Amino acid sequence: MDNQDMTNRRTFVACCVCASCAGVAGAAKPSSRNAKSLKPASGDGPVLSSLNSTKQGENYDIAFCGIYCGACDGKLNGLGKSGKKCKCCTNPAMKSKCAIFKCAKEKKVANCGLCPEFEGCEILKKHHEKPLYRQVARTTCKNIKADGMDVVSADFKKRWTCPSCGKLFAWQTKDKCPHCNKSVQVLSEKDL
Repeated sequence: MDNQDMTNRRTFVACCVCASCAGVAGAAKPSSRNAKSLKPASGDGPVLSSLNSTKQGENYDIAFCGIYCGACDGKLNGLGKSGKKCKCCTNPAMKSKCAIFKCAKEKKVANCGLCPEFEGCEILKKHHEKPLYRQVARTTCKNIKADGMDVVSADFKKRWTCPSCGKLFAWQTKDKCPHCNKSVQVLSEKDL
C-alpha cells in the first residue's frame, strides 16, 4: 500500500472516531436515515430506537419492561438445573411469548419507557404492580425516558457492583456479596 492510501485510511478512521465522539457528546445530530438515538436531541419526547440501541449490535442489560437483567441471577449464574445463562430479552436472538416482549419488538423500542404509550399502557402497569423488583422496573422505564439507556445502564452497573470486590452481584442477593462475603446494599424500596 502506498503512502497516499495510508494517509487516506488514517484520515478516514480519524473522522469516524471524531464523528462517534461528537454523537456521544451531543454535538452531532443523526440524520433521519440512520437515527438510532435513544434520547431526543430536541427534548420533544422519546425517539424510538432500533432494538440494537445506539451502537450497532450492542445489547443493553435492561429488559423492555425495565428489569435490570445485568444483575439478575439468571444472567449471572444461570437458570435452574440446566445452568444455562439468560441472554436478556433485548438480545436480538431472543424469542419470547411475553406480551411486553412482543409489543416492544413490534413497536421497535429498546425500552417501554421510550414508547409514546408508556404512561397509559395497562399491560405494563399490571406487570409493574408487584413484586418489588417489578416496581423498581417501572422507575427504571421512567428514568430511561428522562435520561436515556446509556445513563441508566451505567447507573445500574455501579449500583449492582460490590464496593469491596468490584464484581457484579445479583439483585436477588440477600445481605452479602456472593464473591467476597462482605455486606452489600440489597434491593429495597430505596431503589424506587
